[in-house]
Amino acid sequence: MNKVKKSGGMTTLLTASIAAALAPQASMAASKHHASYQSSLERRLEVMEQEMQALRAELEASRAKTEAETAEAKSEANRAAQQVQAQQAKVDQSAAELAKHEAKKDDMVFFRGGWAAMNHARTSELLVNNNLLSSNNFGSDKAGWYVGAGLDHRLTDDTFGISDDLALDAEIMFDYKNYGSVNNSFVSSVTGTRMQAQVTMFSLYASPKLKYTGIEGFRPWIVPFGLSINVISPPSSGVTVLNPGLMLGTGLEYNIFKNLWVGADFRYNFTGGDLNYSVRTNNGKTILNSTDTDNYTAGAYVGIGF
Repeated sequence: MNKVKKSGGMTTLLTASIAAALAPQASMAASKHHASYQSSLERRLEVMEQEMQALRAELEASRAKTEAETAEAKSEANRAAQQVQAQQAKVDQSAAELAKHEAKKDDMVFFRGGWAAMNHARTSELLVNNNLLSSNNFGSDKAGWYVGAGLDHRLTDDTFGISDDLALDAEIMFDYKNYGSVNNSFVSSVTGTRMQAQVTMFSLYASPKLKYTGIEGFRPWIVPFGLSINVISPPSSGVTVLNPGLMLGTGLEYNIFKNLWVGADFRYNFTGGDLNYSVRTNNGKTILNSTDTDNYTAGAYVGIGF
């Protein structure tokens, strides 16, 4: 019995000794395992933090790109809106100018008449008061009357930017001038009776017209130059009837009621020497005069704006 107790005590002592001997080793193993686990955990945390930083950087780059694209889209939209506004402003301005032009009714049709005169009376021509052919000569007036009509079309309200108070029109006009009766020498010599003929001229004009519009309801104007085509009757000594000319003019007009205007004008028509056919003897005596068709008019007109 004592032996058994001694044997059990020895076993316990041996077990305790072994446990005491193994305890430091177990503690060291546990410590190493804990350190290894902590190091592994720290590495994982570092990797996760790096991944999060990379993800955050990617998100920041994506957001910056999105913001840049949004800003560019807004800028492009603003540019497009400005272009649309500019085009709309031009359209509005053109519409306003058109409405203003239509409201002003600057185009005009006018009817004119008054006093007309030639620079020289028509005498001693082949068909007009020729003493060699007929002694029944009469009528040597160089003055008479005229009637006519015309059209003004507004080209620009400011003469292409020169002045806001100076408008440029295109004028188309015609008139008939009558200078009285003369003896038709050739017909009279053939028939043996007195035969009269009307000295007349028909003229067609095309010219620019400058109008001063700085005074409300009152417009002075000038025609700096214009083309005229003139037809005379009776024919010249060369038996021709047509010649061109240069027309100059000036006048003024006044608005009396709504689109109704009245005006006065003076015009000079220089026709040159296209009809200067004459016959002279050897001693210089003129048998047949040339035909001088230079003429001028002074009169009044009534215009209707449209």
